[in-house]
Amino acid sequence: MADETSTKTRTMRLGMCEVCAAKEACYACPKCEVKTCSLPCVQIHKKELNCDGQRDRTKFVPLSEMTSREFMSDYCFLEECTRYAENRKSDPCKRFTHDQRNLPVTQHRMRMAAKKRNINLRLQLENFSRHKENTTYLNWKLGRFHWRIEWLFANIPYEASLPRNVTRFVDKECNEELTLPDLVAKYVDLRHETAREQRKLLANHQTAGIGQLSFWLRAEGVRRSSTRCYLLDSTKTLAENLVGKTIVEFPTILVTYDPKPPGGYEAIDSSEEFEEEHEEQVPVTKPGTSSNAVAEDLDDSHDVYYKLAAAFAGEDVSETEDDEEFEALYRQSVVL
Repeated sequence: MADETSTKTRTMRLGMCEVCAAKEACYACPKCEVKTCSLPCVQIHKKELNCDGQRDRTKFVPLSEMTSREFMSDYCFLEECTRYAENRKSDPCKRFTHDQRNLPVTQHRMRMAAKKRNINLRLQLENFSRHKENTTYLNWKLGRFHWRIEWLFANIPYEASLPRNVTRFVDKECNEELTLPDLVAKYVDLRHETAREQRKLLANHQTAGIGQLSFWLRAEGVRRSSTRCYLLDSTKTLAENLVGKTIVEFPTILVTYDPKPPGGYEAIDSSEEFEEEHEEQVPVTKPGTSSNAVAEDLDDSHDVYYKLAAAFAGEDVSETEDDEEFEALYRQSVVL
């Protein structure tokens, strides 16, 4: 008698079935909390609401509504996250960071060529828009970079109604051996068709002349990088100006006709970048393991990669067959 009373009280607490509305509800869906009275009603509600019946473990629950069940569920969820993270740390395929991942042949060669030039080239993952837009390539035979450059001409007249009074142009292939004035001449020198077409937007820059322009490289890899920039030397080549700098995919260069940074930016030199990056990138090692041992362990497979790259130094990498052959040799030499 007592059991029947308890069951009746429980079902009455749930109310009527929300599917058929003919019987008292006996069950509550863990995910959407729909009250049902029988298996057919449960199946109908799953089909109509596209519900799998599994409780959302990350759903927000106010602290005032949390019970011991919610606390225990959160605890178990955090334990699973910890185990997952530990498993990934011990997985040989996952032990490399993003900067140390195995890159395609062409990208790896670009990274190594930039490193020889003392340029910290950072390549993003494939799904990033900046990576998709990047058209920078390395002419392996000539040992020459052709950079994609994003030009931001600052101090545009207010009547142009542009964000921050900046207009943007993109050059897909810029020879690193040319100077900055040579690269930007197509926009400033009125003998070029592009300059004449942009006469309204770039009137101030064209009036000042190439010799009076200042070039600023947008900073990367430092604190407040979105508002900081480096002053570039207009008498040097693009390659010389990028020495000691961090580049994410391709450089963004601001052009002004004033000898001061564009509005909203502050100047920074390379030594400041070097110090700030080292402050943030403190290596984490396990107890009893030296940082040198960890670094050597991470570089083992890439040493093989570098040697293979050197072996192919005299060949053209523009053909797909060369890339596939190189990747096959690398996979045979490295056991992850």
